[in-house]
Amino acid sequence: EALASIASVAKVTIVSKPVAQEFGAKIYSDGGNVFPVEDAPSKDGTKITVDSLFFNTPVRAKFLKSTRAEEGDITDIVGRLVLANPYISFKYFIDDKLVLQSYGGGEEEALLAVYGANTLKNCFEIETEKNGVGVRGYIGRHNFTKANRTYQTLIINGRYVINSTVSVAVQNAYQAYLMKRQYPFFVLYLNVPCGEVDVNVHPNKTDVRFTNNQIIYSAVYSVVSKVLDGSNEALEIVKNCYPLVDAPSCEQAETEAVENKAEKEEKQKPIKEESQGYKKAGPKAVYENGSNFYLSFTSVMDSASEKTEEKKTEVDIFAENKKFIEELERKKSLEADNTAEEKFEQKGINLNSEKKQNEIFAFVESKKENLSANNSKQQDMGVREDFVYVGQAMKTYLIFERGGDLYFIDQHAAHERLLFDALYEKTLSGNKASQQLLVPYVLNLNSAERAYFETRLDYLAELGFVIDEFGGDSYKITEVPLEIADLRLGAFFDEMLADNSLKHEKVPEIIREKLCQRACKAAIKAGYDMSRAEIDALMAKINGNMGLKCPHGRPVAVKITGTEIEKWFKRIV
Repeated sequence: EALASIASVAKVTIVSKPVAQEFGAKIYSDGGNVFPVEDAPSKDGTKITVDSLFFNTPVRAKFLKSTRAEEGDITDIVGRLVLANPYISFKYFIDDKLVLQSYGGGEEEALLAVYGANTLKNCFEIETEKNGVGVRGYIGRHNFTKANRTYQTLIINGRYVINSTVSVAVQNAYQAYLMKRQYPFFVLYLNVPCGEVDVNVHPNKTDVRFTNNQIIYSAVYSVVSKVLDGSNEALEIVKNCYPLVDAPSCEQAETEAVENKAEKEEKQKPIKEESQGYKKAGPKAVYENGSNFYLSFTSVMDSASEKTEEKKTEVDIFAENKKFIEELERKKSLEADNTAEEKFEQKGINLNSEKKQNEIFAFVESKKENLSANNSKQQDMGVREDFVYVGQAMKTYLIFERGGDLYFIDQHAAHERLLFDALYEKTLSGNKASQQLLVPYVLNLNSAERAYFETRLDYLAELGFVIDEFGGDSYKITEVPLEIADLRLGAFFDEMLADNSLKHEKVPEIIREKLCQRACKAAIKAGYDMSRAEIDALMAKINGNMGLKCPHGRPVAVKITGTEIEKWFKRIV
């Protein structure tokens, strides 16, 4: 029935020769017009060639998927046929190129032909009977999972089918061992009594119904669970346990364990306290004791003008000398003012020296120019003058006053957000730098995955990946985007191929997470004593936007209103 339907919309040639016959025969159909059978040279077996599909029904042809997608679907079906008929030899060609070949040597050989040796060596071969249902085939080891369900094959009574009952049973048996968005690998052969299964529920015969789903579910779940859990019954169920592929040596495992332990201890190190008791964390208004900080609210208003004697800025010197000049001007009219004279003498200034007076004026004028330049630079940086810096608490939180309210800014979260925004914008930009891999990464796919993967090659190139075909269904990745050079490529492509779907967002979630990690590692850490220049630069980039959140969702700033503070001290009710 299916062959006749195909022959009506394509050009089909069938050449066949039985083993006992001396030569073969050929039959040809052109859009349903069947030509007479004629003799033809042929090897043993049957060869079917389909050309020009839908050539006589152009409306149907418009609904075909791309050539690669259709090719992938056909290849997937042929692979299932090979697995369902392990004792029949297959050769599958695409454009005269041999893509798949099996030799009819049994189930193990069929699995090798379709999935390769590495897959076989990561599987348990099982065979048993449960609830009158024969269960045999191959299931992946605990850590051998796939990013989608295209690696799951169910064959019931010799026919490839799709059934949710069996699929859910296997998934639930693996549930304790699966990572997020991972699926088990299996090729299962079930022998079910014919009266317990209905194969005529769908025209394409790929779906079946059972008279009792619970019996089938229980049989599959019980068998798979026992094997994975390593119970006593597993010894009788597992027919063959292949050696692991690329299993790490004991020495490698021990080294990794030591490195992981050292990294964990480093992350858990507490911030070292510099001294005991109260200590300044900034201006006089803020005090810190251990991990707690205290505000002297009576001095908050004066904190901006209080400076330590050890560190005088150019602004302080300018203001100080400005007072001297004003005092000097008054001295000219009030020469009897001994107080002013004493102050200048303490500074080493001889008021009777005109040369010294000129030096003071020159010094002040130079400081005026420097101050003007600094103010211009701050304006260029976008520093918000309405935020008054109060201090730094716990070497983590920057405190600012604005309009009678206090703002506590997490220096790490703020810097992390700014770095993330810069990396994100760079990833979206057209000029992307790539990092060449020392050893190219080879990505092996099945036919269905390859058909989808090719539709996303342009998108990956825009992100900065350099990908080349590497024969068959394999691709070679030679360069990756510089911003995510340390990305785990295996995890990235697993995420991409999960259920053959990748959101069409500008930056995939897995790359966004990697940018978050990079920004977090590069950002100023908690416990770092920031200089005033660094604080000013950070605030300039924040530009008064106190509603920012870090890439992980934590707030950058917390506002404490003046009203809240007054309530603390019972100034208002």
